[in-house]
Parts: sequence; structure tokens; C-alpha cells
Amino acid sequence: MAEVRKIIQVENSKPLISKKKRRNGYIAFGAVLILGVSLFLIIYFSTRENIVNIGDYTIATVISGDLTTSTEASGTVVLPTQVSIVNMERGYASKIFVKIGDTVSNSTVLAILDVPDLEENRDDLESNLFTANIDLEEIELSLEYSVKELETSLRRIQIDISEASLEVSDKKKLLELQSSRQSDYEGALDQLEILQEQKEDLIFNLERQKREGELSIRKQKAQIKQMKTSLNRINQDINDARITSPIAGDVLSLNEDLTVTGSLINQNASLFTIADTSDVFIDLEVYEQYSSFLEIGGRMELLISSNIVEAEITQIGQVASLSSDGLAATITVRARPLGNVDLTPGASAVADIPLGTKENALLLPRGSYLTTGNQKYVYLLEGNKAYKTEVAFGEIQGTQVEVLNGLKKGDRVIISSYQNFIDQDTIELKAVIGEER
Repeated sequence: MAEVRKIIQVENSKPLISKKKRRNGYIAFGAVLILGVSLFLIIYFSTRENIVNIGDYTIATVISGDLTTSTEASGTVVLPTQVSIVNMERGYASKIFVKIGDTVSNSTVLAILDVPDLEENRDDLESNLFTANIDLEEIELSLEYSVKELETSLRRIQIDISEASLEVSDKKKLLELQSSRQSDYEGALDQLEILQEQKEDLIFNLERQKREGELSIRKQKAQIKQMKTSLNRINQDINDARITSPIAGDVLSLNEDLTVTGSLINQNASLFTIADTSDVFIDLEVYEQYSSFLEIGGRMELLISSNIVEAEITQIGQVASLSSDGLAATITVRARPLGNVDLTPGASAVADIPLGTKENALLLPRGSYLTTGNQKYVYLLEGNKAYKTEVAFGEIQGTQVEVLNGLKKGDRVIISSYQNFIDQDTIELKAVIGEER
């Protein structure tokens, strides 16, 4: 069989593809297209679901204004003019004339104690003093008459000496005229010498008598003075048994033993506490870091027993001490209430003390957003969406909070609670706007 060879021209010709292969290609392309569209729709709708849509919210606008800063401080109502009266001498309750709450004046007798031992000692001293005064009179009288007696003897012996001197002179003249014996002259001379010696003895005795008498008088007077001093002390102690008020004021407390007659009241026992309630202050513990903002005469408001009281600073402590919680240093600031107020000593007080005013501060009203946003984030409005924005807050005073950075004047933010969407970076707002403040 003859073979026939044919030459086929293949240039510009396409290979033949079967219909089956072409169909499979179309199917694969369609599947890829469907998969891509599905992924796009999943991503799109999942993204749409993450944007929370809210309609109940409150917004506010950042404003610029003056912010008055203040600090809180706690303290106590005190009475600076307050005295505690103690018993100066052991005794027994006798009478009491006041009760707690009574108003007394200076030197008012509050109570009387019986002090029998002191009264007996006083009586003994008075008797001894009386005797000592009599002894003094006796010493003075004895001295007076002893001196007079010696002075009289001295005058008399002076006369005798004068006469003896004349006798000696006469005997001498007679002896010279040989009208008298030598022995007569010598006898007269001896008598004169004896009288002169007696005079010297009298002068000495007179001087000694005066010195001894004066010394005895001084000694007796010293004893009398000592007795008087002791008597005055006992009288003072007895007078101390009459308990008097050293100041005008109110009776804050008293020893209950005073109300039972005959009760033993020991020495140094506390009897009364008297205070001038018209002079009331509040002592406050203020953090030392704020001391430079305080000044004498500065005003403040205090909450005392549910009452609002206005006061002014009268004293600023210069020495810092550890606060009661042990966490910081504080100073004591004393304030005086303004006006006529009735405050209970020892009552607790909380003060709001102004520290100054910041001008042109960025301000927002206080709201629950501060808590739910951890004071770090706010949701800033842009169109119908709100974006989570980092901010820094400063002082929180009254109904306002200071914005340090992250926002500018005119920005609008959500100030209601963030608890339902704080984990979202973006939220979508419904067409119905929430309340604006």
C-alpha cells in the first residue's frame, strides 16, 4: 500500500483546545471570583459590625475660662482659751456651785473643799505667832529698861568721878601746903581710879546690852516673820480649797466626786475645765505643698456638723509635721469663724481652701466619662462619629475639670459614661443627637 505523505502548514495556526478543558477553565475562574467577593463582603461587614452605634449620650464643648483651684483639709474645733483647774491640797468635797454648761466670770467660786488638817495647823500657827509677838514686846521692854538702868548708873558714876576728881585736886593742894598727909592724897587718887574703871565697865556693859538686845529683837522678829510666812501659806492653801475660776467662760467638765459631800479629793486631781467659748477657732491640717498659696486673712468655707461656716485664716504654721495618715507633710492652719456661730469644741471640720485662679484654662464639665475613661481618654466628635482620643486632665474643681492637652477650645466630646464602648476606637452616632451641656 502506497504511503501518502502530506506536508501541513502550521505557521499562524492555533492549537486546538477541547471543549471540556474550556468549560473547566470557566468554572475555576468563576469560583475564584466568587471567593474574592465573599471575602470582601465578610471583611466589610465584620468591620461595619465593630463600629458601635449609639444614640443615648451627652456631649459638651471645650471652653476657655478661669479656674479657681482649692484644696480640702480636715480639722477640729478648738478653744484656745481653756484652762484645767486642779486641786492644790488634799481635802473633802463640801459645796459645789456650778454644773456643766454654766457660764462663769473671773474669780467666781466654783466649789469649796474641807481641809481640817490645814485649819488645825493654821490655828496652831496663829497661837504661836501671838506668843511670839508677846515675847518680842518682852525683849524690847527688857532691853529698854536695862539700857536705862545702865545709863543711870553711868550718869551717877560720872558724878562720883567728878567729885572724886575734886577730892584728889584738894588733897593735892593740901599736900603741897603740907596740910595733909601723903596717904590721904594717894587714897583719894585710888578712889578716882576705881570710879573710872567702874565707868569703863558700865560703858562696856551698856554697849553689850544694846548689841545683845538688838540681836535678840532681830532674832525674834525673824521667827515672827517665818511664822507669818507659814501662816500665809496655810491661809493660801485653805483659800485654794475655795475653787475659783481664773477666767470668764463656760464650764466644760467637772470632777463628779465634787457632787458627793465628804468625798476625798486628792492633791493634783482635776476639778474643772473652763473655756472661753466666745473665742473659737478651727485648726486644720493642710498639705505643706500648698503653704505658699495661703495668706493671713484668706477666706474659706467649712463643713461642720452639716452646717456651712465661713472663716478666715488667722495663723499659718511654720513647722511641718507628718500627717495623720503618715503619707505626707502637713502644717497647722488656724481659722476663725466669721459672724456669730455656735460651734461644739472637738467637732470635726472639713474646709475647702481656695488656692488661686488659673486664667484662660481649657475646661469641661465633670461627668461619668472621667471614671469610665480612666481620666485618660475622651471620645472626640467629628461629624456623625466619635474617636477615642488621649487627653491629660489637670485640676478637678467643683463641677469643672481642667484639660491640659489633647483637646482645644471648641472641641465637642461625649461626657456621659463610656462603659459600653471604651474598648472601641471609633463609634458611630445615631441621627438623634444626645443632650448637650
